Amino acid sequence: MKRVLTRLGVVGAATVLACGLAVGMASAPALAAGCIGTNNTDVAVPDLGSADSPMVISGCPGAAAVTSRVEVHIVHPYQGDLVVSLVAPDGSAYVLQSRVGGSADNLDQTFTVNLSSEAAAGTWRLHVQDAASGDAGFINTWTLMLAAAATCSQTNATAYTIPDNGTVTSNVAITCTGPASTASTVAVNITHTYSGDLVISLVAPDGSVYILRNRSGGSADNVVQTFTINLSGEVRTGTWGLRVQDASPADVGRINSWTLSV
Repeated sequence: MKRVLTRLGVVGAATVLACGLAVGMASAPALAAGCIGTNNTDVAVPDLGSADSPMVISGCPGAAAVTSRVEVHIVHPYQGDLVVSLVAPDGSAYVLQSRVGGSADNLDQTFTVNLSSEAAAGTWRLHVQDAASGDAGFINTWTLMLAAAATCSQTNATAYTIPDNGTVTSNVAITCTGPASTASTVAVNITHTYSGDLVISLVAPDGSVYILRNRSGGSADNVVQTFTINLSGEVRTGTWGLRVQDASPADVGRINSWTLSV
């Protein structure tokens, strides 16, 4: 038979602390300005029930890191009852621990998880399920460290002529590791007398082509613009190319410079 919780009294859906305060099931999201946030609000984990502790991450652009960390502190007299998951803003669930630990008290552990396919910003939740009868507990505190990798930027300021009815590519070499950001940017400065002639693409190190602009702009001169693009499916390291095609006769121009931030 499993032990009962003796240090805390469990009353209905609320855990009564030594100070006499009841910790309710609902919890307002903790707000984190940056890539690290902590929710210190206690949330009861009822016997054979579930609990969620939310956290809003803001001011953390791009994708979460391959080595994101989740530090959890859960008070419970039978750790083996618990299924602990991190739920991303898009609803994806990452199981951190599933019914291991047997009769050991509490769960105080830091988990490393690959969250590189997730945007860092949004509301994250620590979801705790009690999957066996006889015990209850509470989420004491948890910390989410998305450690979004710093943006990596490179500029090529060498001018490249865009021939009439031709194509030119300007390259940059990125040495940063890890996946590119969901909000990568490509800032281009192109001189051309008929911007509607141009097809502008970004070519990733693996050869994937991302079309940034396709013959729009009509007779307007030049393209001075920053494009935002999700490159989280690409590794950052390698040679990236800005490919510019002049797809109509009678005008020429040049790539003045461009900057890639991944």
